[in-house]
Amino acid sequence: MTRQDDEEDGFQGYTSLMTQQEDHHEAAAAIGVDFEGPDSVNGHLGIMENKTLPEYKEGNQTSKSPPMATPYFFLFIFILLCSPYKINSSSCSLNFSQFPYEAHSECFDIDSGSIPSTVMRSCCSSALQSFFQAMAIKTNQSGSIFLQMDEAQDCFNTFQSLHQRTNLNKCEIQQFISSSTPNLCSKGVDSITNFLGFERYSAVQSNCKDLSASYYSDETCFNCVSSYSQSLQALKEGDSSNGQRCAEALLVSLASSDVNTPNWVYGTFSCLWSEIQLPWTTQNQKKGPLLSSKELMATVIAVAVLVILAPILYTLTRKQLQHASEEDMDNLSVVALKKELEDEARSHFDCSGLYVFSQDEMNRATNSFDNSNLIGEGTLGKMYVGRMPSGMRVAIKRLKEGIKLHTLIDDICQKAKIRHPNLVSTLGYCDRGDECLVSEFCVNGDLESRLLGERRVPILTWEQRLQISIGIARGLWFLHDNPLQKMVHGDIKLTNILLNEKVEPKISDPILSNSKLQKTDHSSGTSDDVLKYGVLLLQLLTGRKSPSLVEEATDAVKKGESVSAMADPSLRGAMFGSEFRNLFSIAVLCTVPNECERPTMKQVLQRLEETQILV
Repeated sequence: MTRQDDEEDGFQGYTSLMTQQEDHHEAAAAIGVDFEGPDSVNGHLGIMENKTLPEYKEGNQTSKSPPMATPYFFLFIFILLCSPYKINSSSCSLNFSQFPYEAHSECFDIDSGSIPSTVMRSCCSSALQSFFQAMAIKTNQSGSIFLQMDEAQDCFNTFQSLHQRTNLNKCEIQQFISSSTPNLCSKGVDSITNFLGFERYSAVQSNCKDLSASYYSDETCFNCVSSYSQSLQALKEGDSSNGQRCAEALLVSLASSDVNTPNWVYGTFSCLWSEIQLPWTTQNQKKGPLLSSKELMATVIAVAVLVILAPILYTLTRKQLQHASEEDMDNLSVVALKKELEDEARSHFDCSGLYVFSQDEMNRATNSFDNSNLIGEGTLGKMYVGRMPSGMRVAIKRLKEGIKLHTLIDDICQKAKIRHPNLVSTLGYCDRGDECLVSEFCVNGDLESRLLGERRVPILTWEQRLQISIGIARGLWFLHDNPLQKMVHGDIKLTNILLNEKVEPKISDPILSNSKLQKTDHSSGTSDDVLKYGVLLLQLLTGRKSPSLVEEATDAVKKGESVSAMADPSLRGAMFGSEFRNLFSIAVLCTVPNECERPTMKQVLQRLEETQILV
């Protein structure tokens, strides 16, 4: 090979390289990638413009230009090959790291082809909450709330890849985090704030601001829910799509208003998430033709199976059934059909805001319902104390056989939204295996045991009794007058008042106390609560539970006798006479026979608090 041939080969290699770079430039421009031109390639390869190739020297001298270009050429090819991954990288703008999705074990390995069950709906709800929390962070930066469908699908794929053991395809989450129809609630934060007005929107923020505390009170959450509900109603009335997506939009907008304050986003969702009408619940509760046809189809199939199996079963067991009467056979069919319908109803109920416990979690919490954890028994079942993995103790009512949870679920869901410091909170339920209700645990037991039973030591002081009477009155007044759902308790008595570690009273859930929750349609229900409160207050003051207590107290007041003589002897006179007389007169007033003459719980509470101020 001659020197001229070698130089020509080197120059041809350089020319070929330059041609390739130009091709890459055109390809990159076609897909929108910024790519440096051939001049830049010259620089990368160490070849300066307007310079000729260095001469080739024979012998031990080595030609440098073409060989030095080779490693840079391959480096460029490597970078170019990697660029498609950057071009096609995720377009999802949501960051899931700040509020990670923590699926419980029942969400793992769910068959994607199965119909969303109660467990599946719970898993979908938890995942959707993680999406909305991440959207709140994004909304704080962009002002927009919902995603475009393409980005929503991409975000779902990203989220699913992070949680591969949990199959969320049936949830169709991308449908609920995107919005293609511009309306009042889907346009963005500015649209919502402009419609509500600065004053109203600021009022919601003000009423919810304490949710950022590590442990906010139920009263704080209630104030936030009330203000949120009023603003949501206004949005629904002004929205052209009948308020569709307004609940989610208002929640995300509110959570996005202060993302830099610790616990604000978490606290806001913790309190208000139960106010969101979950799509899976709505679908199951819908009364439209499609769902009705599904229910009808399920019923027809169940009946058809019974019709087909009945002759077979009869043939197989004809010797056992040959003496059975026609009436017995009818009863057998009715029982079988009833069980089918109960199982169908049981699979459909869901209660947002409550945790769905598994049978395994119930067994671990109570050591398989060991008798050492038994703390009481009622007509609904036995009550156990359980301990959660976090160390928190809870009260678990294990329903008796024959009592079905789905018959109580409406009351449970209704009660779950009514939270107050002086009401026992319902935390969740277990609807598989042993059906259970899980509620807040009060370490000091019920008021009757502390006042009249073996647990009277230490004695309840006068100050504690005053605080207990005021706390119960606050809880009842809240039930009677709360804006979400006015209701009565119906079973106020010593055993249904529980005491926490600070000896503060909490009115037991009417369901847990074996009394059905009732809606208040007239004053008779609330008046009955007032009467029973008056009886309880007399028992608290006197330390007695006598059937004639009300009559004795009324006679003492009418005759002008010293009511202090009826005080609980265990107090040993350690109370203020004027306070005792005030509480005694309130109790007697609550127990007058004519319900029209009884005060409301609001009036009772006002008089009690006035007495407290005098201390």
